[in-house]
Amino acid sequence: MGAIGGPDTTTATATSTGGNDDFGGKPVDVVFKYAGVNGNGDPGMIDPPTNAYRMTADFNSLSAANKRAMRVAIVEYTAQMSGGQNFDDFSNGAAGLSSSNPAATYVMGRHFSSLAADAIMLASNPVRYNSQNYYGSLLMNPDLLGAIQQNDYIGSVNAALPAGAVNKAVAQAMCLMTTSRSYTNTSNPNGIGSAPYLNKTYTGTPVQILTALLADGYPEWSIDGQNDPFWNTSVNNSTGSAYSQVGAWFNACVSNPAYNTTTYPTPTFPAGFAGWVQANNWLIRTFAPKGTVTFGWQDNMWAIGSGFWLHQNLSTAQIAATFSTPVSTWLNTNAPGTISTTGTSAPDFFLFDRYEMDDSASPGAATLYNARSWDNFLSAIGQLSKANNNIPMMLWQIPGSHIPNTKETTPELFQGTAGSYVFSTAPVYFFGDGNLTSNLSNMIAGAASSTNANTAVGDYAVACGATAYNCLTPNSAYKQYLMEYNSLSNNYNWSIDNGKLSLAASNNVFAILWGGGNTTNVIKNFSNTDDHGWLAGKLIKYYANPTPVIPH
Repeated sequence: MGAIGGPDTTTATATSTGGNDDFGGKPVDVVFKYAGVNGNGDPGMIDPPTNAYRMTADFNSLSAANKRAMRVAIVEYTAQMSGGQNFDDFSNGAAGLSSSNPAATYVMGRHFSSLAADAIMLASNPVRYNSQNYYGSLLMNPDLLGAIQQNDYIGSVNAALPAGAVNKAVAQAMCLMTTSRSYTNTSNPNGIGSAPYLNKTYTGTPVQILTALLADGYPEWSIDGQNDPFWNTSVNNSTGSAYSQVGAWFNACVSNPAYNTTTYPTPTFPAGFAGWVQANNWLIRTFAPKGTVTFGWQDNMWAIGSGFWLHQNLSTAQIAATFSTPVSTWLNTNAPGTISTTGTSAPDFFLFDRYEMDDSASPGAATLYNARSWDNFLSAIGQLSKANNNIPMMLWQIPGSHIPNTKETTPELFQGTAGSYVFSTAPVYFFGDGNLTSNLSNMIAGAASSTNANTAVGDYAVACGATAYNCLTPNSAYKQYLMEYNSLSNNYNWSIDNGKLSLAASNNVFAILWGGGNTTNVIKNFSNTDDHGWLAGKLIKYYANPTPVIPH
């Protein structure tokens, strides 16, 4: 089980309720965080691996406080299409090639450098608990695979990656990240006269020097700012006068991307998207060998066009024909490195999200899941796994809110407004909720509405239809819709554990990571709504009798 968070600004204890990484008393196995500053891969920047560094430090103390080992997962964007069509991330040249950021240079080379930096940091700084290492994970490029398949962008992506382009960017990243250099630090952001890092010469690779600087007390906030002279987060890693030291080293690697190819023998990556995927995998495995950091690529339930297929009555064969076979075929044709488990650079797992919002946030985007919807979801990804050598499956960014009911003294409110609720079904589907009656008679019901799910809740008028939510009863309210199961009305008991975690395990699911930047999480952080410990309580109870994965 996992969650979103990090890094923290306070010291966590078993009972603390502090910052974004404070899971004190609320144990999880892994916490994910987006790399960099803006959560989109920061095109044109080489992101310092500070999130990985700080979260590892957080979890070294939190693991001891919670008596449970915790791991770091960093979400990487070496290319992103979450906001629509975008080929800029595959560009790699002088300024002017990126339409969204014309000043950015060598975008692909910088992305690869950022990825390498996080892989190095996670591999060299695992969480330590009970004298054992707990290595982190890299979650690769959410929405990219889904958007390319959904919109048939593969021809344009392949055209953006001609022969030799990927190897050039890889060489730039390898030159930067493997060459040992010296750096004398004259920066003193805190103004401390006796700072151990002041006027000190550091030797090593950029990540080694950064780690040593931070260990000497150099303020991390300066590295994460736009003006640090060693490594910063401005476009092209520039400073007011020219470039940060890391930016200058990268520029030198652009003109002469030399590195030790005997120590790091590099494949010739083929032109096109498949070769670009291979390069990402190779960079991770070069700096984080098998047995250390794990990684996986993400795909979407809407990759075939829309997510509404999940809300239909489908047989196993129909799920395969509708989703899992087309997605598996597309991946194996256009990006086999994302799904194959063979080879030295193969990923460790594959992941799917639902959609980052709680169910109540966007019903028009197919977010209202009943038990049938989740059954279809698990069946689809299980089929995909079994068609690809049983690659393990992660459920990621799963909304953590629950079904509101009259028994709750502190319900989860939308923007803190009385009578307006946040809700989802996933955690109730997997764990059950004894506060609910078996027929949902105590589910919150507001004024009937088809426009405001937060206030209508159980009386929300579901958009029933063959291409939307395939309700058994036309014009169903949300409560009726939740009770439909196996083509029968009043046929699902949300108050009990229905064995759905075992169903997930039988479909090769090994992890569920809860929450998102705007989605209910295990803790209250970021802009997430507060569920007052409901989901954390479910996880604590779950850990007393966890569901084992299915080994292969």
